[in-house]
This record gives sequence, C-alpha cells and structure tokens, in this order.
Amino acid sequence: MKIPKTKQTENEAKRAVKEYLEYSGYTVYRINNAGGYRGKDKQGNPRFSFAGTSGVADLYVTKKGVCPFWVEIKATGKTPAPAQYDFGSDINDTDGTYWLWADSMDMFIRKFNLTFVKYRKEINIESRKTK
Repeated sequence: MKIPKTKQTENEAKRAVKEYLEYSGYTVYRINNAGGYRGKDKQGNPRFSFAGTSGVADLYVTKKGVCPFWVEIKATGKTPAPAQYDFGSDINDTDGTYWLWADSMDMFIRKFNLTFVKYRKEINIESRKTK
C-alpha cells in the first residue's frame, strides 16, 4: 500500500481508505454518485446532470460478523456538505450500521479506531448480554 501524503485529494484519500479496509478483510463498495454527460444544450454547450441521491456516502463497507458502515471521504481540509451530514445523521440514528467521514487517511484511521471500533465493541458486548 502506498504511504499517503500529508495532504490528499479526495480520490487519493478514497483509494487509500479502500485499500486499507480491503487489506483488513472488509468488502468495500464505492458509490459513484455523480452527474454525467447528457449531450449538448440548444447553444451547443456540454450539458451535465446529477444522476444520484444527494448526500449518499462514498463507500459502503461490510465484513462477516461486523455491522456494515458508510464512509464519506473529502479532500484534506474539506468538510461534508449539509446533505451529507444529514445522510450520516440518519444512518447513525438507526441500529446496526454507522457513518463516519474523513478528509485524509490519517483522519480515517483515527476515527475508525476511536469511533467505529468502540461502537463495534459495544454492539458485541450487548449481543453477548442477550445470549
């Protein structure tokens, strides 16, 4: 795995996070939620339109025995848009899944270890209590 630079573009961070998770045994689905070329308008200019659901996270991550989770990736120094925060809030208000965002591989690892791993341990502790 390539060592990431301190400052990363969104695609560099996405690639690094995806590789890290896959190396750790997770299956990662990249959600390509963007617009596409739709031909030319009446003036002959290129026309693009949005073709997805606003706010949906970039990555959906699964692993047998672990609750699935969503990851929103940004370029270093950028933050999620309001629709992305809304999506994350909706996800985090449900049971059995989790959302987090990061603007670099470093931020992802910190949040993953501090937030998601802690959350996963709480889920496992609760499931053991009910058995």
